[in-house]
Amino acid sequence: MNLFDSHAHYEDAMFDPDRRERLAALRSTDVRYVLNCCSDVSVFDTVIEICETHDFVYGSIGIHPHWVTETPDNYLDLIRKYAAHEKIKAIGEMGLDYYWKEPKDLQERIFREQLELAEELDMPVIIHDREAHEDCLKILSEYKPQGVLHRYGGPVDLMNNALAWGMYVSFNNDLTYPAWRQPHIDCLMACPWDQMLVETDCPYAPPFERADDRCESSDVRNVVNVIAELRGVSPEFVALTTYENAKRLYRIA
Repeated sequence: MNLFDSHAHYEDAMFDPDRRERLAALRSTDVRYVLNCCSDVSVFDTVIEICETHDFVYGSIGIHPHWVTETPDNYLDLIRKYAAHEKIKAIGEMGLDYYWKEPKDLQERIFREQLELAEELDMPVIIHDREAHEDCLKILSEYKPQGVLHRYGGPVDLMNNALAWGMYVSFNNDLTYPAWRQPHIDCLMACPWDQMLVETDCPYAPPFERADDRCESSDVRNVVNVIAELRGVSPEFVALTTYENAKRLYRIA
């Protein structure tokens, strides 16, 4: 079985003690590729180092809405510089997050500026949308980028609008948490196979039965198994389909 973890955060400080060891350990699993997503300027160099050290890891460069107040004025020049690296395959993660209460006007400005840069660079985007579904999808509908709605659990009709212009949607172990799984299941059941990705968002989203643990890319297998059960297909089918979809989106030969 070939697995592609389409959204991970090995640059996170939780991996500082054993980052190289945990990534190297993936060689003995079914994980064939990892897309290491970026959050802020302070980790740009770490993302590049991870990608250069591990041949199966690719990356993105961008500003997460939670870090907009810490973003320097020259951040677009920095993104443009780092995005030229051959292993950087997307811009992001970017978007809107109304849970953490960063200034909405600043979030929107930096979101729009990154969308415009991604269009200039002809690169897909990775979208973070937390408790901001209407506003986030409204802005996206103006640009209609290629990319992925990461860990999406908003209204299905908004997701369908994004699917119509070619966006992908990624699912993770949120599907296993009884308190908030249903919106994610509703989206999963409506998502076409050829626009579906799987992810872990590690270290942040372990399976429910290990809710207090750090998760890793190998936990994407659990996502595959849950999707297979919910949609009545084999895990092998889910794995192969999402693997090929992620390679296509991120332009990995």
